[in-house]
Amino acid sequence: MTQTMYQPYASRRRMPQWLIPVGVAAGVLAVTASLWAVGVIDLSRFRSRERSTAGLVPVPTLAAAVPAYTRLSRDHFVNPRTQDLMLLYLRPQSVTKEMMLDLRQILGRVLDHDKQPGFAFTENDFLPKGTREGIVAGIPAGKRAIRVPADKVDGLFGLRAGDRFDLVATLPIDGRGGNQNFNFGGVYGQQLSLQARLTNWQKQATVRVMVQNGVVVEPMTTRQVPVFQNTMTQGGVTRMKPVQEIVIAVSPDEVAKLTEAMAVDAKISCVPRSGRPDDPVDSVTPDLRPVSPFTGPGSATFSAAGGATEAAPARSAPFTMVETINGGKRELTAVPRQ
Repeated sequence: MTQTMYQPYASRRRMPQWLIPVGVAAGVLAVTASLWAVGVIDLSRFRSRERSTAGLVPVPTLAAAVPAYTRLSRDHFVNPRTQDLMLLYLRPQSVTKEMMLDLRQILGRVLDHDKQPGFAFTENDFLPKGTREGIVAGIPAGKRAIRVPADKVDGLFGLRAGDRFDLVATLPIDGRGGNQNFNFGGVYGQQLSLQARLTNWQKQATVRVMVQNGVVVEPMTTRQVPVFQNTMTQGGVTRMKPVQEIVIAVSPDEVAKLTEAMAVDAKISCVPRSGRPDDPVDSVTPDLRPVSPFTGPGSATFSAAGGATEAAPARSAPFTMVETINGGKRELTAVPRQ
């Protein structure tokens, strides 16, 4: 009776041993698939990240941004992490004839402007061959560069390299200072006095154009300048003072005029020119001369090259002055010009 009861259990077959790892593997795959489906596991990192370059054209590019006026070397094209050359792989139809494909055409050239990585090179990215690197590379041929402090010239902020401008210096003239009470006599004395008041002769300003068609070589930058100071507690101390400066290129005959204007603390203003291609390069900004009842107003004339020449009167004064001495009395008499 007992043998008959336990006979079914004894006759059962045992599960094969190889089914156990298969079941475990199937469970792991099922869990992994579920986690990948909900985004918990990213399987893309197990794929090969190497992109096939078959049929593509390698084009040299920078490994990092390089400022203008820099002479390019091989170090500018090496990836600091992998020590490999940085290359752009472009489709043949995307490569133009202006692109430089040979690195030997690029090495040793001086950049004309700031260059960012990820772009191909063309001849427009460089200054002419033989140009020296550094700030002197941005000075146009025939020009001279001056480093101008920002507190000496108003309106320089915001200008970029290559922008053109004029510099205008203003010096006030107060005709009320000193002995300016002239005794105008004659029948035209009252007319001459009225003309002097109408032209605001006693308080004017001389406006001179210091620079015509200047060019920005280096935009506004801030640098630290050492300043020596004597203190009561520490004695002589050298401290660093921040100074904002801009480098501009001007004509050789304008260097002395601009330097003089800054030395006498004249009020110098920057007048930017148009950046459009149809702006006439030979246009000039005229001077403004003070008005005098003796000579009349005048303005400067300019040559075709843009340099200032001798000042010519805008119109002649209608009167000339004749001094009359009668005993101990002296007076100026207005006489019409012939």
